[in-house]
Amino acid sequence: MDTMDIPDTQHTPRMQAALKRRYGVRRVRNVRVPMPDGITLAADLFMPKLPATAQRSDRQPSRHTGYTEPVEARFPLLLEYLPYRKNDVAWQGYWGHRYLAERGFAVARLDVRGTGDSEGVALDEYCPQEQLDGVAAIAWFAAQPWCTDNVGMFGTSYGGFNSLHVAMHRPPALKAICPMYFTDRRYTDDCHYKGGAMQMLYDVGTYGLSMVGRNLLPPRPDLVGERWAAIWEEHLQNEPWLLRWIDHQTEDEQWRHGSLCEAYDAIQCATFLIGGWRDGYTNCNLRTFERLTCPKKLLIGPWLHTRPHEGVPGPRINHWREMARFFAYWLEGHDTGMMDEPPIAIYVQCYDPPHADRRWTSGLWRYETEWPLARGRELTLSLGPGALDAELFVRVDQPGTMNQEREPDPLDVGTDTVRYVPSLGATFGLFSAGGPHVLPGDQRMEEAYSAVYTTPPLEALLEILGYPKVILYVDSDVDVVTFVVRLCDVAPDGSSALVTKGVLNATHRESHRDPSLIVPGRVYELEIDLDATSWCFEPRHRIRLSVSNADFPNTWPSPKPATSRVYFGAERPSRLILPVVGPQEQTLPAPAFEPVPLDSSGPPVRPAWQMIRDPLRHLAEVRIEGGGTSHIEEHIVHETQSEATARVDEDDPARASVRGTQMIRYHWPDRTIEMRSRGQIESDATTFHVTLQAEITMDGLSYFRRHWAKSVPRYLL
Repeated sequence: MDTMDIPDTQHTPRMQAALKRRYGVRRVRNVRVPMPDGITLAADLFMPKLPATAQRSDRQPSRHTGYTEPVEARFPLLLEYLPYRKNDVAWQGYWGHRYLAERGFAVARLDVRGTGDSEGVALDEYCPQEQLDGVAAIAWFAAQPWCTDNVGMFGTSYGGFNSLHVAMHRPPALKAICPMYFTDRRYTDDCHYKGGAMQMLYDVGTYGLSMVGRNLLPPRPDLVGERWAAIWEEHLQNEPWLLRWIDHQTEDEQWRHGSLCEAYDAIQCATFLIGGWRDGYTNCNLRTFERLTCPKKLLIGPWLHTRPHEGVPGPRINHWREMARFFAYWLEGHDTGMMDEPPIAIYVQCYDPPHADRRWTSGLWRYETEWPLARGRELTLSLGPGALDAELFVRVDQPGTMNQEREPDPLDVGTDTVRYVPSLGATFGLFSAGGPHVLPGDQRMEEAYSAVYTTPPLEALLEILGYPKVILYVDSDVDVVTFVVRLCDVAPDGSSALVTKGVLNATHRESHRDPSLIVPGRVYELEIDLDATSWCFEPRHRIRLSVSNADFPNTWPSPKPATSRVYFGAERPSRLILPVVGPQEQTLPAPAFEPVPLDSSGPPVRPAWQMIRDPLRHLAEVRIEGGGTSHIEEHIVHETQSEATARVDEDDPARASVRGTQMIRYHWPDRTIEMRSRGQIESDATTFHVTLQAEITMDGLSYFRRHWAKSVPRYLL
């Protein structure tokens, strides 16, 4: 096999000079960033600090604040923009910010309007005002005397979304962004809805409920001074975002706003995308890279929703170094070699025993030069009686090659019956945009109640990369039902590891904007997209597809007991379509990532994840809990505690609920503030009933209390 030459950019003197630690770091607290409407947002700056012998003594007036400040040097600015309260993070948690500052970047952590130490009211996640505030903040930072007028943005999850959203407005100073764990289509690939079905445990049990209380909390009095009380009163006007999400059950303007898929060409600055195959936001990465027209890079590892230097499951890499290389090239003009390397780096996953808490993924790193791959092709496997058509596999001499497909046997027809078991799904893992980080377990427990199709053992390796797809011919005896398909890797010992899955509310079969009931007994052709993945099926392993009607507790159960049929054969050819890739014609050298510089040898955190079944009352529950204590500063302690439970009645799945509680407690030198919130969504056949409560106490005495109650009609969910 030939090897393609790539410039040796990993150790060039100029690159090493640009990336080595050159500065100390000083933190500048509570920088007030003015907005056009008169309010100010709060930022903390992590500034490169020159050695004393190299500092300049001149002072220049700030162009906006009016006071004089020392100017040691001018630096490009990197902005992280979040509603997650910058003062709730300890110094250790800002390791990456300090890493970038040590290498010559000023780094800002900015609280979104209406959150943290910022003034104003937070209307909703990613609202238009929030985006315009980001544009104004970039202009202000770029005008500061210590800034080179070049700005970059970065962020994980919410900060990744905001990096894209602000870049779509094209602020002149914004030259490069690095979004990580984001989505380009908010309705189909965010944490609220999936395949036209509403998400369940994650939305209210962790993220949705946590933001109800978090957005009501006060700023730090020792940082904001005389504005403390006024800012807190503004925060107490924040309404729960969760209520808006439940109101909008189809892909309307609520979700189209802030969706990059509406205008990929809006982004013109250089973009470095980072994703994880096990993250809840995985479909966006390849799709966004393909459609962006700006300079672009893509890195996808095996991770859940954890930053790669702490990545679960491993291997871990120092992604901060890759970000520094990217920003040094685009903001400083340093030839770091970043843009000379192939534009895509992916981790190719292989089978591991399916343990929910595993810490490692077997596989290898690989470069790719393009997407889609010219060497990629589709492999179609037909569903048959308990089997995937194995004759489509070639007895291979080279990995990734295959024989011609045979013609289907017209007599090979039939149906499988699928009985709706509403509690299926607890071993699928949790939507991984939040904790606890639960990987999929052994799928055989779920497969016992599903229609299952399996190949014989493979005789050679088969690799897939991209978006698997399933075409199902189905009918059902109810008018609202969800179909869930799972692609698994079955090891020689019989254990079944989830590779990827797909969910489709059948009423959304034609449109997420205008769903329609299905007619009981009518056969429909459904196209179900599975989440993007990279995977190698090894020799002696088998490929398995299973079909069921539930993804509990990730997806809200459809309301009616149901019996469906899956058809297969010549007239109704249900099939699995795999994005198969062969070997590279010219093998590229593997990416050389820097090892993690932190000590990550401590014991893994294992929050509670309990599955409970009551066989007499026919109820099933999944319960999670978590929390911890952080010493933010010497006299400031931050405590959190949360728990959530999802429940479904297996005889009457319309009766489902999720409830959660959150506690946040601040021990400040002069007071203790505690926030407790509780939320619940329960459903019947026609309606979602939402109740939310929040209470804040100060030194044990009640200070603020509020509740919300709302009933929302179910719209074909």
